[in-house]
Amino acid sequence: MTEIVVFECKKCGNCCRNLLESFTGVTKGLVLTIKEIKLFPSGMISPKIAIGKRKPKKIINYQLNVNVCPHINERNECKIYDKRPLMCKAFPYESGTFSVKCSVFSHMKTGVICNAEFSVTEIEASEKLNKHIWNRFHKYFRKGIKAWECDLATKKWILNDHPL
Repeated sequence: MTEIVVFECKKCGNCCRNLLESFTGVTKGLVLTIKEIKLFPSGMISPKIAIGKRKPKKIINYQLNVNVCPHINERNECKIYDKRPLMCKAFPYESGTFSVKCSVFSHMKTGVICNAEFSVTEIEASEKLNKHIWNRFHKYFRKGIKAWECDLATKKWILNDHPL
């Protein structure tokens, strides 16, 4: 069964709360570019991906290490909406699919195929973020270089065979 959903934000705030997620035993936060880290207090920023031969040496991306964005207000509005991070601009579009964190899609059952219609803004932001991550990785990639991911739960670097 295919369901067509046109995305219209319900201002539920789910995109700004419960930001920390755990996949394959690694706790991750909201992805931030180097330029975006200045939008948040330094204590809320942690490295996300680093590269190096034997250990992490050069950080190429960062992440928000808190579960609730400090910029969301009690009415579920973003206080920095016009300059919010690319990951926020892309939400709920995530690499060609939708986020089940979003209340618009939360009713979807497993196995349901969804053809969601997103605005150009969400798709462009997602593509721009993906391009940024890819370019940063390849800028520093050389033979023998490995990618490492910072686990927010343990504060330890984990060798990542699939960083992108």
